[in-house]
Amino acid sequence: MRSLALTMFARDWRAGELRVLAAALVVAVASITSVAFFADRVGRALVRDAHQLLGADLVLVSDHRWQPGIGEEIARRGLQKAEAVNFISMARVGEASQLAGIKAVTDNYPLRGRLRIAPALNTPDAPAGAGPARGSVWLDERLVSALGAPVGTRLRLGAAEFEVAAVLTLEPERGANFFNIAPRLMMHAADVPATGLVQTGSRVWFYLYAAGAPEAVAAYEGWARARLERGQRIDNLESGRPEVRASIERAQRFLGLTALLAAILAGVAIALATRRFVERHYDACAVMRCLGATQGRLLGLFGAEFLVLGTLACAAGCALGFVAQGALAAALGDLLRASLPAPSAAPALQGFLVGLVLLLGFALPPLVQLKNVPAVRVIRREAGAPRGGTLAIYAAGLGALSGLLVWQAGDLKLGLYVIGGFGVAVLVFAAVAFGALRAVSASAVARRLGARSSALRYGLANLRRHARGNAVQVASLALGLTAVLLLTFTRNDLVDAWRRSAPPDAPNRFLIGV
Repeated sequence: MRSLALTMFARDWRAGELRVLAAALVVAVASITSVAFFADRVGRALVRDAHQLLGADLVLVSDHRWQPGIGEEIARRGLQKAEAVNFISMARVGEASQLAGIKAVTDNYPLRGRLRIAPALNTPDAPAGAGPARGSVWLDERLVSALGAPVGTRLRLGAAEFEVAAVLTLEPERGANFFNIAPRLMMHAADVPATGLVQTGSRVWFYLYAAGAPEAVAAYEGWARARLERGQRIDNLESGRPEVRASIERAQRFLGLTALLAAILAGVAIALATRRFVERHYDACAVMRCLGATQGRLLGLFGAEFLVLGTLACAAGCALGFVAQGALAAALGDLLRASLPAPSAAPALQGFLVGLVLLLGFALPPLVQLKNVPAVRVIRREAGAPRGGTLAIYAAGLGALSGLLVWQAGDLKLGLYVIGGFGVAVLVFAAVAFGALRAVSASAVARRLGARSSALRYGLANLRRHARGNAVQVASLALGLTAVLLLTFTRNDLVDAWRRSAPPDAPNRFLIGV
């Protein structure tokens, strides 16, 4: 049976029977995988950059010195470790003084991301290999301007003097708290005792940074949370930077909806192509039934043929989707302004599975009908195609599509909303199309036009004779257009919602150090 199925596949391919269906499946899988590949790359880039904004995978913050064992456990578990001390103090250069946010860091800070420094104001910057050396400080551009302290200037901080060694142009972990609103002064952690600024009663924040394998970081986080004291907390991607988390969730929701609508378009294309393929094989099935083929053998032959088709088409669709996402990333390079990591293999597997599920969901039920083709159709064409199970056919296809919608959405509520909305839309489109086809074909204008042209008369009669099938096709095409339009409107709604998230009285400008 395997060789016969391959022979049937080759014959139908040469005859063009499978090309439309294969093209529909390739386009469907390519649309899904291109979005999935791109969403995967953007999602991984967001997570990567979000960790860079933290300066590590995990940040432990305390308003007093850490108890023994907390920091040592980071190294014991094989994780990278860095430390920092944050406080506010006055920095002085001659007669000029400025309140500065002091950040004293160890040599290996940050664990994620890079510091960038410049040799002077308004000059090109470059990544820093390590933090400030002992006896030197880095000032950000605001502090350099406020103090009039170019590189090489001696700066007094508490009881110690330091040399301004560089202009700090970029630092991870800059949020909207009081320490970070003040202009930044970065120094080596070993120089803090010499300043005499950190004493009993000083308002100081002590930071521990950890980075490493996700499993090890998660295990350490659970261990450390059980030992937190008053005034201590742990920040991660979710809790430490809520604005980053909101951005990631908003972007993933939009990209997930894009893939969800691509799945709808895929189902529409495959349903239309499969319907035509099955209708063209009623006679062949009747002949094979006359030659002794059992229902099970017919189903097995066509099932194997479609399995070969699905495997080849899904592989081609995944390859095309990979190429398409590369072109999409290149086209949006100026908008993204960030390098995207290579995609993982998960989107390819996802697209492959989605393609097979769509193919089986919309092709297998009609194939099951093929085994019921009566043998008498060979001599009596009016015997027609089997009519039973039409409701089950569409229910199976819609069930497969509904499952994919929920999976692609990644949110049960969102998936159910979309399923319900599109279900109502399909019913409305089908009813309107059916009524319009019947009304047009039976109208007086149609009769007058039919009297003038026999081709038009036969065409209108065919529309009326197959009103249900034509209504389904019109509804399917309308559903695809609805998906595209919905994606456009959703994008605008997301941008508007993003803008509305800011309070109406939120300031547009900030004046600092007035």
